[in-house]
Amino acid sequence: MNHYYTDNKDLDSDRKEFTYYFDNVVFRFTTDNGVFSKNNVDYGTYILIRSIYRRDLGRSILDLGSGYGPVGIILKHFHPEADTEMAEVNSRAVDLAILNCKLNQTDIRVHLCDDITTLGHPFDTIVLNPPIRAGKKVIYDLYEKSMKMLNESGRFYIVIRKAQGAKSSIAKLETLFDKVTVIEKDSGYYVIDCCDPIDAH
Repeated sequence: MNHYYTDNKDLDSDRKEFTYYFDNVVFRFTTDNGVFSKNNVDYGTYILIRSIYRRDLGRSILDLGSGYGPVGIILKHFHPEADTEMAEVNSRAVDLAILNCKLNQTDIRVHLCDDITTLGHPFDTIVLNPPIRAGKKVIYDLYEKSMKMLNESGRFYIVIRKAQGAKSSIAKLETLFDKVTVIEKDSGYYVIDCCDPIDAH
């Protein structure tokens, strides 16, 4: 089945640009067919960003499953000192993320990557809006790989709807991290903060 968490190069292209306002800052994003939430930044992503952007995110940030780049670009704007990277399996989304980094004058490395353990170094913060349509096996693999790619004092943040498996995700995350905390609930979305990886290396 094709969905945004696949690399479907055969879809017709229909690029569009929209303006997005966050905390009185104007961002511009170009999107296309075959990427997640192509018409605007979805509400779950907004809640995720809103919940963490004023926190200490450390010196290195990974936007995992970055899509066309809103999470990484907005976090980089508010944390310009952080070395920020994006990882995505969808080549069209990667091309858009690279374009959007230029549009928003943000210096971010974007990787076409289906295994973040190949990136070669750990991160202080990893942020994920899980690709629900990809299925639980794919999502849990992303959780496990994120745990392995965190620094010892690092944090892993996800947003997930209660109706789409928040409780089972929390149970899975509690097998990977000593501390798993719901830091935000809004409109059925949970933002979950995970730290103290049980077996990071």
